[in-house]
Amino acid sequence: MVVRGVEEVSESCRMKNLPAVQSWCSTGCTVLDLAIANKLPGGVPIGRIIHCYGGTSTCKTVLATTILGFAQRNKMLAYYDDIEQTLDPAFAELHGLDCSDGKTVTLLQSTSLEELFDTNIKKIVFDKKLVNTQKVMAIDSITALPSEVEIKAKMKDGTYGTSRAKQIGVGLRKYNHPLANNKMTLFCIDQTRDNISGWGEKEVTSGGRGLEFYSSVRIYLKSDGRIVNTSEKSIGIWVKFAIKKNKVGIPLREGRFKILFDYGLDDIASNLYFLSEYQNGPQAAKNKTTMIKYLGQESKMSTAIKYIENKNLELDLQKEVWEVWKKVYETEKRKTRKW
Repeated sequence: MVVRGVEEVSESCRMKNLPAVQSWCSTGCTVLDLAIANKLPGGVPIGRIIHCYGGTSTCKTVLATTILGFAQRNKMLAYYDDIEQTLDPAFAELHGLDCSDGKTVTLLQSTSLEELFDTNIKKIVFDKKLVNTQKVMAIDSITALPSEVEIKAKMKDGTYGTSRAKQIGVGLRKYNHPLANNKMTLFCIDQTRDNISGWGEKEVTSGGRGLEFYSSVRIYLKSDGRIVNTSEKSIGIWVKFAIKKNKVGIPLREGRFKILFDYGLDDIASNLYFLSEYQNGPQAAKNKTTMIKYLGQESKMSTAIKYIENKNLELDLQKEVWEVWKKVYETEKRKTRKW
């Protein structure tokens, strides 16, 4: 039995030795960045596990490729594990991820949970050459991976959902600490299923509760209406997000962002919607003819977008959104507590 002295224990528990969040990677949406980090610039934390889940066509893959694109442009290493075999390089490039750059982007295709954790993630996390390099890995989607037990079993043998859930929990528990120490973020995509039990939430995630327990941030995405052109044809959608869990910021923040199918995540329109919602209310904010006050100007949505793009005022708009964000979530002023 090894007995550790008080000085040794206290030294190991000093705050400076804890893997605190030191850097962030933008999601491409200013409002979502603020909802997670509660500061500007914000985004997803480096060295943490992120759980992004939602129904079909809620732009989870769009968000993942956009985050990896920002990681790539900020001299981080980007990894995309295409488990569902659906990633199109042209689709990724549309959202800012250059798959042709073999030095900063690595595309993986894990075939089992054991290969994902004990081969791919282990190789990246414990590579001594990458210890001081920030890394972001998107897994699309982690619950689509079978365990080796499930692969070897026959179809008539029944399901092995409990084995898969157990392996996910073991893998996350095993690499949670190394991920933080080696500055690597796991962005895990998960799709919801209908809850047929009749009680609790209407939508549940598959693959057990491991992701829910070990993730630092849980982002729930839901489609919030189509965007149509003058011919009444769909050209995009509004996506509503909710931060269901947040250990690196303030939880239970909500918002919306705009996705155009041939453009990607429209941060300018999303920011203007946030300002309009604060000024005019949520119902009038989606109306194209609603007047929006921004950067000392007042105009309609389409006119505002062109003005900001032509004048390169994206950063100024982000700062104004941050100031309004602080007003929206302002709390009552209390006397500082003395412990």
